[in-house]
Amino acid sequence: MKDTQKMYFSDTEVGNYYSVSRFTIRRWVREGKFPQGKKLSSGSRRWLLTDLQKFDQEVLRRNEEAPMAES
Repeated sequence: MKDTQKMYFSDTEVGNYYSVSRFTIRRWVREGKFPQGKKLSSGSRRWLLTDLQKFDQEVLRRNEEAPMAES
């Protein structure tokens, strides 16, 4: 049985998860809007499932704290 918490994902897989391109993921990383992930010797990056889950929770928390716009 695989330990899903130790699973790593590529920029393409992460982009598919968030319905954006891998280039958007790379841009978000450069802009500091997304977790850095682990840089490999080949220059590519990988993200742990747990890091992506933490990011999702942080985004949800920020959205819940944001004031609702009045219509």
